[in-house]
Amino acid sequence: MTPKTIHRVIGMAGAAFALLGFAPNHLAFAEPNCVPVGGALMTNVGAIAGVTNLGPVSGDLSGSVAATILGQNSDGSFNVQHYWVTSGAETIKLRVAVLSPTYPTSDRNIVAVPWGHYRSDIAGGTGKFKGATGFIDYFGMADFNQNTLVLRYAASCVTRIEPTATEWLATGDDQTIRRSFVASGEVEI
Repeated sequence: MTPKTIHRVIGMAGAAFALLGFAPNHLAFAEPNCVPVGGALMTNVGAIAGVTNLGPVSGDLSGSVAATILGQNSDGSFNVQHYWVTSGAETIKLRVAVLSPTYPTSDRNIVAVPWGHYRSDIAGGTGKFKGATGFIDYFGMADFNQNTLVLRYAASCVTRIEPTATEWLATGDDQTIRRSFVASGEVEI
């Protein structure tokens, strides 16, 4: 390397680190398997047996979602169990979520869901969501007079545990095998 090349590399690295100072904290220190997701969903309230919502999901986790309100807490919040299946037939398992609604009108059947009032914690799944962790936040509105609900969803990080070497070999995906063994330090390329 020439001195000019070394100075250029050092200058670019310095600029990159300077820009990281302006990045939100969760981006600067994101986990290596972190994947941000976002999209929208809508459900028909009580579509299944009058108690479970069901509807399509668009965006990064496209597919369908169902949600059952398990009960109301003394503070007015609700416990909700979600069931999520992607268009790739993978299941995202979610822990019971707590919804803390607000009421934008005097009609208590119109419910607003501000960001930070509704979160689902991811507890694994199938396919590429096997071992996944993270959370999904929601924002939107429900109209229980019309039995409709529309929400945006977003997560700054959905992570997954890398499969074992046996699982990599079973996939037959050379790129996955190569990346995985290099990341684990078992093979150098």
